[in-house]
Amino acid sequence: MSKVTVKIGFVPSYRFGYTAWTQKMREESLAAFAQVKGIEVVVPEPSPDGETCDPDKGLTPHGAVRSLDQAEACAEYFARQKVDGLILCPLDFGDERSAVKVAEKLRVPVLLYATKEPPGRDDAGLTRVSDSYCGNLSMVSGLYRRKIPFHYAGIFFPDEAEFRAEVLDFVRAVAVVKGVKGARLGQVGVRPPTFETVGYDEVAMIRTFQQNVIYANLGDITAIAQGYADEEPRVQAIIAEIRDGFAEITVSDTYLLNAAKLELALGEFWANNKLSAMAVQCWPSVQRMMGVSVCNIYGRLTEKGMLTACEADVQGALAMLVNYQAALGETVPHFIDWTIQHRENPNWLLAWHCGNAPACLAKDPAQRALRSRRDMKGELPVVEDDAMAGLAQFQIKPGKVTFCRLVEYDDAWKMLIATGDIIPSDEVLAGTWSWVKVHDHDKLYRTLVEEGFVHHASMIHGDQTQALLQACKFLGIKPVLVN
Repeated sequence: MSKVTVKIGFVPSYRFGYTAWTQKMREESLAAFAQVKGIEVVVPEPSPDGETCDPDKGLTPHGAVRSLDQAEACAEYFARQKVDGLILCPLDFGDERSAVKVAEKLRVPVLLYATKEPPGRDDAGLTRVSDSYCGNLSMVSGLYRRKIPFHYAGIFFPDEAEFRAEVLDFVRAVAVVKGVKGARLGQVGVRPPTFETVGYDEVAMIRTFQQNVIYANLGDITAIAQGYADEEPRVQAIIAEIRDGFAEITVSDTYLLNAAKLELALGEFWANNKLSAMAVQCWPSVQRMMGVSVCNIYGRLTEKGMLTACEADVQGALAMLVNYQAALGETVPHFIDWTIQHRENPNWLLAWHCGNAPACLAKDPAQRALRSRRDMKGELPVVEDDAMAGLAQFQIKPGKVTFCRLVEYDDAWKMLIATGDIIPSDEVLAGTWSWVKVHDHDKLYRTLVEEGFVHHASMIHGDQTQALLQACKFLGIKPVLVN
């Protein structure tokens, strides 16, 4: 089951009499939506007397919309239900004024589709049954006039698989919008001393996305962590989880205890502030304060849905949130460094970070190891008080992946959207990593350089291209697509 769901208001529109055909298209559309994951559909229901409009109960004469009065009632009902997006459909020619009125009042992402034409009637006038093809254009003009962003899905019979795929992409896009708008982003500590690259404009985030950044001093978090008793049950539970998560552990029990305490403190900071994503200072202070490296902690938090970016990269955490929402919470991202180009395969790049990937992304659980930075081979004696201990080491599982990165310059936002394929390797490398084959590495890297993208990105399994392109449209972000 999807961890992320959205509420979608369905506006079935008709112009002529409510016929057997319009009822069929309404029912088949609802049946199609029911097969799409991550969606909760809100739709007006037929009033018992066939005449009443009731915005409290969500009633219209036929559970559809054909007049401005019906549109007002439908919009009010949807607003009370707090829908995240709308799907508009002319069941026959449709009534563009009323359908567009709902979109105008709610100002949420909109999907529009038309239905295919059935065989014409064999009557004296040889009349058409639907005319959705024509009426669809009227709805488009109404949306354009009101500058309402929308995605046009196409012309379908609702039972077609292609239609369900379009709806799923829209659901993913709406999930991104829902997650990004008004997000609470945590920042613990400050960026590394030399990392101007992860600087950001908090005011621009407020103006564009109505977001809030929730700050915490790293010293305050570590003080909370150090205040937990060694035998605190929650601390001991985390230690047990860490032990169960790795096939090989070459760090001391002291590391496990301190890491568990810090993870618990960060988790409480997340929960207390109802965060959507967070970025945490990795170095150099935490090694001195807690005597550990924090990479594996970030991977464990991310695997639990507490998306955590490295090196206080708040916009990087926002990119993780975009990927996670588009995945409907069914998989988690890996916060990566664009690291090196492969020495022999020019279209391969190393998507890597020190050791922060969630363990669930490992190619082979039997090769998951927990190491110290000074000993990524696991050959040296374990050091009891080793501030470099705490890096996960494994290769990320193969498959199609999507990269995402957000940047803002002069109040204008851009989103990098790029795809590739993780190629399995027999190598043993430090940290958590994968070789990713892209179609044209030179083009991708040149785009990173010329568009001002930084050295961090979020990477997630699956092809999210269409969903992210739609999300950019609804959020007013410039998409920078490399595929």
